[in-house]
Amino acid sequence: MQAKLFIYLLLASVCISSSYAQEFDKYRLFEQKDYQFPYELAEPDQKWELPKKLVEISGLSMIDEHRLACIQDEKGNVYIFNLQSGEVERKIYFGEDGDYEGVEIIDKNAWILKSNGTLYEVMNYLEVENPGSTKYPTELSKKNDAEGLAYDPISHTLLIACKGHPFLDEKEGKEFKALYSFDLEKKQLNLNPFLLVVMDTVKYYKNYNTMTQLGIELLAYFDGSKGDLSFQPSGIAIHPITGNFYIMGSVGNLMMVFSREGRMLAMIKLRSKYYPQPEGMCFGSDGKLYIANEGDDKKGTILMFEAKKPF
Repeated sequence: MQAKLFIYLLLASVCISSSYAQEFDKYRLFEQKDYQFPYELAEPDQKWELPKKLVEISGLSMIDEHRLACIQDEKGNVYIFNLQSGEVERKIYFGEDGDYEGVEIIDKNAWILKSNGTLYEVMNYLEVENPGSTKYPTELSKKNDAEGLAYDPISHTLLIACKGHPFLDEKEGKEFKALYSFDLEKKQLNLNPFLLVVMDTVKYYKNYNTMTQLGIELLAYFDGSKGDLSFQPSGIAIHPITGNFYIMGSVGNLMMVFSREGRMLAMIKLRSKYYPQPEGMCFGSDGKLYIANEGDDKKGTILMFEAKKPF
């Protein structure tokens, strides 16, 4: 999907066609009539407390059913976390210290995202003692504050979610959040956003006389001084079975689900009890969802969720 997609968070048509699941679950702010969010994010099926070296975990990716590749945002290491033992079984050095925010495993290689938009490819990361890495600078920069990384097997691209400025130039953009795609064949960034999330649509409905419960819930996230919904992406993952895009934000504590056609399917509030600082997520091949939380003054955690409804 190469065309730019514009996602509007609150439109009249959405309000009319939506199913107000929050009547039964106040944390499920929005759900399309023909879609059911399959996970109960307030009820993790399993939880792992992480060792001190991963207190600042910032990204994770599935290796196999028993292992996750993890990074933290200060050290140039990939940590192999064993879900059975609950321990880090191996640490793989790939580069100097830095602000690393995302990791994706593609076949035998690991890809790591730095907050300035630079990508690192670590080839044969499990098979070589000191694999090193190849660096791919992109047109993104610190102002974009790249935070999320996901692999799209359909387009064979990496998707990069930007927490900060959405555009590559200086034009105004506080009302948007952007995702970019990186072509793995050409090893280059597509200069046009893959997806633009329009964050300020809700303000046009602020005085709407027939404001729905959905609208009232959404207004709680609106911050006029920022021109957005106080949502800043910190993680992105693509569901292995449905192909839907899951975008999560530690600022705003929200998770949004979009179809591949750019239709918003659901918006879920993340409870701070379980998500003090959600920074990364990934899926297993069976559809299990894994979410990582930074620890700060507590231990970092990984939460696992099994689907409670059909995909």
